[in-house]
Amino acid sequence: MSSEDKTYNGWTNHGTWCVNLWLTNDEGTYRHCRSLADDAKDAADDAPQVLEEIWTIEEATRFLLADALPEFAEEINPLADQASVFTDLITSALAEVNWHEIADAFLEE
Repeated sequence: MSSEDKTYNGWTNHGTWCVNLWLTNDEGTYRHCRSLADDAKDAADDAPQVLEEIWTIEEATRFLLADALPEFAEEINPLADQASVFTDLITSALAEVNWHEIADAFLEE
């Protein structure tokens, strides 16, 4: 994605910027996300798409991390198991997050 396509503080949208901010501003959360990035790097070599030469190792790492990050966000969501308008709004907002962009930011470090 080119810088011209980014629309909020250098990120795709406000939700992506906000989630990245929260994932990187708390030391424990940041360390967990770094661990997820390391796990994605370790698992990429054995990803079926890499073994079948569909993805490069770098692409597999990005996709694996982009899948792991929203799973982690769901785990730490304090409203995840509640039915309410607030849960629906959070779920809707998280669906707009560009998880690949956040994964790229973690992998560039």
